[in-house]
Amino acid sequence: MKTILLTDDNPDMIELVQLILSNSGYQLITAKDGNTAIQMCQESIPDLVLLDLKMPDIDGISVIKTLRDNNFTNPIIVLTASESEDDKEQAYAAGCNGFIIKTMEMRELEHAIDVQLHTTNTD
Repeated sequence: MKTILLTDDNPDMIELVQLILSNSGYQLITAKDGNTAIQMCQESIPDLVLLDLKMPDIDGISVIKTLRDNNFTNPIIVLTASESEDDKEQAYAAGCNGFIIKTMEMRELEHAIDVQLHTTNTD
């Protein structure tokens, strides 16, 4: 079973993603801040990371850079409320594989996860 790490400090978003993925066959683990996400990626190496940009400790761009600098090669999809083109460009420049605005349809999130996990990893 593929493991997805969701990093978001909003409990409602965590609950929504859990609902979206409940029947998908993925195991969802969560982190409420960037530092915890970095630690979890080093310890458990999730197959994919869903990452908010705005968090209380360090921002998502810094998390992406840290993960990539530490040779984390699995897909990272930014899941954010920000519609800023600058944020999107910075996220891709830092090494993310996808950028989804939180106003997305439920199918878009699951589809993005499926695409990343089936094109970058093998079971």
